Amino acid sequence: MIPLSWYLVLAFILIGLGVYGMMVKRNLIRVLIGAEIIGNGVTIALVALALYNSPFTFTGQGLTIIIIAIAAAHTALAMVLMLMYHRRYGTVDLGQPVRQEEITGV
Repeated sequence: MIPLSWYLVLAFILIGLGVYGMMVKRNLIRVLIGAEIIGNGVTIALVALALYNSPFTFTGQGLTIIIIAIAAAHTALAMVLMLMYHRRYGTVDLGQPVRQEEITGV
């Protein structure tokens, strides 16, 4: 059986990569992918902890199902916001400067 520490190391690596992707990249799509990678890391940690803590087996799996449902809703909402941002500013790049006229509509 694989030790718990290996699962947790994998989860923390995924969480770290997701945080790095969200902080460094200035593209809305890459920020969304970073958030999804963080969610996957948390899900792996929950399932691994539930696997090695036998009285709470269903708790980790139940939380994982809830996290998957929340991630699906989060992704749908983020796609809508990304589409609205693209329609308004013509780009999904957050690092590109926005003119004041585009914000005020003047």
